[in-house]
Amino acid sequence: MRMPEQPWSYGLFIPHDPRAVSVVRPTVRSVLRAGGLNSLADKAELLASELVTNAYRNAHADAFVSMDWQPGDFRLTVWDTGARLPVPRAAAVGDECGRGRGLAIVEAGSDDWGVERHDGGKAVWFSLKPPHGG
Repeated sequence: MRMPEQPWSYGLFIPHDPRAVSVVRPTVRSVLRAGGLNSLADKAELLASELVTNAYRNAHADAFVSMDWQPGDFRLTVWDTGARLPVPRAAAVGDECGRGRGLAIVEAGSDDWGVERHDGGKAVWFSLKPPHGG
């Protein structure tokens, strides 16, 4: 299958609800399939769930997920109202809390990622480049 040649964007408002991740994951997969980017679906779904979980835990309002394709680059951004800028944290030996490692997963699994402050909160994003051939 050929990679899409035209840019596209999708957006999804998500409520401040613990079930939001269970809505975002299949939505990301469906958008990528519709866009001809099946090769990115597994990784994007995992990384999106990490960002949405962080938004739920660190902000106290609804969030927005944007998915943007520019030929050769898929970017997913989670916009939330949390003031604290996240920093990836490697798991410490014996760390039983199981929290705080999501951005380390995003960092390791994406081609690029970042955090941007904006009025009223922040945007955390990752980008993935498809393998040659889609």
